[in-house]
Amino acid sequence: MLKRFLALDGWTKVVLFLLCGALYLGKGASYVSLAFGGILLFSPRLLWDRWYVALTRRRDPLNEFAWALLVSLLYGFAQLIYGILLGYKVVTAFEILVFNICPVYLFLGIWVGYLHQGTVRVYIRYTAWSLVIYTPLYFLLLGGMNLTVGGDADTPLLFSPPTGSVPLLGLLAYETDLATFWLPILVLSCLTIANQERADWIGLGLALMVWGKLSKKINRVFAVLGTITVVLAIAALIDLRLPAIAGRGGELSARETVARLAGAISPQLAEDVGGTAANSSFYYGTVYWREHWWANIRQEVTKDPGTLIFGLGYGYPLAVLTGNAGTVQQGTRSPHSIFYFTLAYSGVIGVLIFFWLEIAVVRLLYRTFKVTGQIFGLGYFVYTLFNAFFGNVLETPFAIAFYLILGLCIGPMFRQLDSDSRDARAALAEPVHTAELV
Repeated sequence: MLKRFLALDGWTKVVLFLLCGALYLGKGASYVSLAFGGILLFSPRLLWDRWYVALTRRRDPLNEFAWALLVSLLYGFAQLIYGILLGYKVVTAFEILVFNICPVYLFLGIWVGYLHQGTVRVYIRYTAWSLVIYTPLYFLLLGGMNLTVGGDADTPLLFSPPTGSVPLLGLLAYETDLATFWLPILVLSCLTIANQERADWIGLGLALMVWGKLSKKINRVFAVLGTITVVLAIAALIDLRLPAIAGRGGELSARETVARLAGAISPQLAEDVGGTAANSSFYYGTVYWREHWWANIRQEVTKDPGTLIFGLGYGYPLAVLTGNAGTVQQGTRSPHSIFYFTLAYSGVIGVLIFFWLEIAVVRLLYRTFKVTGQIFGLGYFVYTLFNAFFGNVLETPFAIAFYLILGLCIGPMFRQLDSDSRDARAALAEPVHTAELV
């Protein structure tokens, strides 16, 4: 495996390194990804030439995305200058600009996906099996070592195992013999439950439904849901109770899992279905925190027609609208919703540009499905976009991995289109025999 990795071209190595880093190293890997993005700017063949071709050829599949990305970047830099002129912190303004820069990495993903069509499938397999090994290691050994970046307790070097939703979706999309992957599927299902993320559960459900409907494999959807149901049923039967993953609150048990879902509506309902009073308040507290912040953002943005249209500018101290001293001290930039993030900083125009860009991406993914028959990219997009409306997914450097994976999914489409075009030209160039005309 090492020899195969060393034989790859430089950019493919970079992409694999960034994706693996994003899986385990969190913030550190994200900032490294931004650094490599700087090198990407000096690659005319990979970025600028392809972008220029997409902008100037209306029939190019990337034409709509190329224009949406260009407008998004120009508007982002305009908001950056606007925020600096208003006196906001320059560093904060540049950190928000990352939101506009991340989609550029789609070009890098497409490049590698074109050269190596099976990259996503290999990455999914690696992720699934590595989590089978990493999960027990983390809980038994690594988690207790408390390794941090620069001694900052809020920046751990090794993150707790993530939700298993994405590799679970990938195994369903790419593998025909699921029995071979029964252990990863079981571990991934447990991680999906253990991370206790309501948006993650609903996003996975939506992605599975889209994938099952378009690929006509709805039976696989029910197989996954059945696996998760069996895991919960066994946990409830033996009354299994475990400490929650750090930062998720409550405890791991079937009863508390149902209570967490109910807690999105009200703490009383969470308590009625079996949650403890303290945990039920915590479950609803995260919802209330978002709703309160979002209401204040709406009020602040709509005070003036100018801020409604153009936003408050990059660098605006959005945390002050939470009314929470702790959040203000941390300098939190994201309201955990991509809609309110774009509305607050860049107004209605920013929201429209964002949706234009994502519509262009989903059109590319749908065309990829029609050309190659592979639907993982479309399911992954649905899952991530839904999560973005309830978390800080697309407005941080973590979005780099999202656009890289989508590019890897789209790359094979261009290779197939090129192959079809060569075959068509070859057919036209073949001599026509007289007997064939009779």
